[in-house]
Amino acid sequence: MSKRPPELTWQDKAILIVIPFVVFIIFLIGNYISKDLTVAEAFSQKLSKKVIRDMGNIVEIIPPSGNASNTQLCRVRSREADVEFTFRYNIQGSDTMRLEIGRLLQFYGEYNYDPKGGIIEVPYKGKSGRLTGWAVYENKRYTTMEEAQDHL
Repeated sequence: MSKRPPELTWQDKAILIVIPFVVFIIFLIGNYISKDLTVAEAFSQKLSKKVIRDMGNIVEIIPPSGNASNTQLCRVRSREADVEFTFRYNIQGSDTMRLEIGRLLQFYGEYNYDPKGGIIEVPYKGKSGRLTGWAVYENKRYTTMEEAQDHL
């Protein structure tokens, strides 16, 4: 005598079809809502104090001036190649990057609009008042020592 599984009712069949569909719709909506802002979008909308996650190629390295010896500056062309902006990296409490023209730079930082393309600050003071943000250059992640210790 073998036991057969019970027959599925039409309600059971409907649930098996509807649940994956609803999960898929929720995934699409969540993905759309949480889309990261790019430099090109922030520049076109003239936004300031906005958190950006983007990348671009280095087109110019700006030598440090007397009072900015603790920062690294370069000009970066966005991945859409339509906006050039200044990238400012505060090296206090972090490693120095050996920047080279033409290399890819990824970042998570704060964007401030200016007519020359804007400025990305990494790290920046987050809502908590602590420095946050990062840059990835040559497959190495650069962040504040404080943030790196938090992840240990």
